Amino acid sequence: MPTWKKIIYGAGDSGFSLTSTALALLYLDFLVNVVGLDPRLAGLAIAFGRVWDALNDLLIGNLSDRTRSRWGRRRPYLLFGAIPFGITFIFMWFVPAVGQQTLLLIFYTGMYMLFDTLFTLTNVPYVALTPELAPTYDGRTSLQAYRMAFSIGFGLLGAVVPLALVDRLAGPDPTQTALHSAYLGMAVILAVVSVIPILLTFVTVRERPEFQALPQPTLRDAFRLLMSNKAFLIAAGVYLLTWMPIDLIQFVLVFLIRDYFGLGSAERDLIFLLLFGVAVLALPLWVRAAARWDKARAYQVGIALLAGVLILLSFTPPGHSTVVFALAALAGIGISAAHVIPLAILPDCMDWDELRRNERNEGAYYSVVTLIQKMVGALTIAVTGTLLTMSGYVAATAGPASQPASALATIRWLAGPLPAVIFALGIVLVSFYPITRQRHARILAVLERKRAVRRRSQLEL
Repeated sequence: MPTWKKIIYGAGDSGFSLTSTALALLYLDFLVNVVGLDPRLAGLAIAFGRVWDALNDLLIGNLSDRTRSRWGRRRPYLLFGAIPFGITFIFMWFVPAVGQQTLLLIFYTGMYMLFDTLFTLTNVPYVALTPELAPTYDGRTSLQAYRMAFSIGFGLLGAVVPLALVDRLAGPDPTQTALHSAYLGMAVILAVVSVIPILLTFVTVRERPEFQALPQPTLRDAFRLLMSNKAFLIAAGVYLLTWMPIDLIQFVLVFLIRDYFGLGSAERDLIFLLLFGVAVLALPLWVRAAARWDKARAYQVGIALLAGVLILLSFTPPGHSTVVFALAALAGIGISAAHVIPLAILPDCMDWDELRRNERNEGAYYSVVTLIQKMVGALTIAVTGTLLTMSGYVAATAGPASQPASALATIRWLAGPLPAVIFALGIVLVSFYPITRQRHARILAVLERKRAVRRRSQLEL
């Protein structure tokens, strides 16, 4: 795959990363401290949206597998889903003129569900292009590195830019109305920036037409076949045990920086810059590590580093900002591995499935992975909001709030020890992954012979 095409395909992830990072890092805080929702209800609103998102993933993934059009199986969803995706993101940050908690819960749950539907409609087909564009073992790691360079880079923008835009749009001493308008203006800017790369990917990337000729199973059959693929089950488990703790960290990181460490917006932005900036710079390191060892070993080293850094960060006392900055930079190295390796492992399972079943079900595979991730993510955010409420967390809608020791202890536990334990389970599970570089090369050689036979048969017909 030419480098320029890797760059354009990777850029397609920019909008997804920008919006999802802004939501993961800021939305719980936005609902609690700007809208005024009780933390428990805010967690439920996000959790309900994620449960729906998880359920529609499988439907949309299978739908894209079965789609046949002049644009291919995946690209039509990029073309027709991009603009509605951007519009629904804007409505996520609208603050209605109601103060009743139940009505706010209903409104933001509905907005989250609508946005996630459009997000899935474009994101799952986009990600499902990966196995077609990069068929080789190391080529997939390289393609994921390009994609993650944009993902992490725009993740940094999603962490820093939204609040900077809000501060600029709201003014130095904003009223509540001005603050609401500022969040809406921020959402418009992010939506426009997010839609353009998706449409650019549609224009540039092409699918492999022979994959459309393969038979496609029903939704029930696709799910049954996926569950019979041992390599996929292990890879999906590793992916889940990677992104569940990362989701947890994203939910509480703003709380940790502001409420526990007592740092301001400038220090917060520097932490995000170090975390995401180092993650981008470390991407070539993990491409080389996966090529020198294998994907499983590279994953174990990177995630072990990340787990250790989180433990140290959670036990760092306030007043040691230099230590916090250094640990954020080290965490970026591990975050880089978490972005590249699990996503580079998944496509190999799909080649194994084609060898066994003579079918291509990339959409179903990726949708099952995201279904599991989002179901667990929904549970994670609901538990996080509930634990914050139970710990006595004080919302800051009326200005800076002093948190009780119980709330600070809960935030530290959610940001360090708990994610580290989950990461450790992933490190153990990946050691059972059966597809090595050598085994994948043999699988690919057999598949190429089978595809050549099919092409000759089609020409004869």
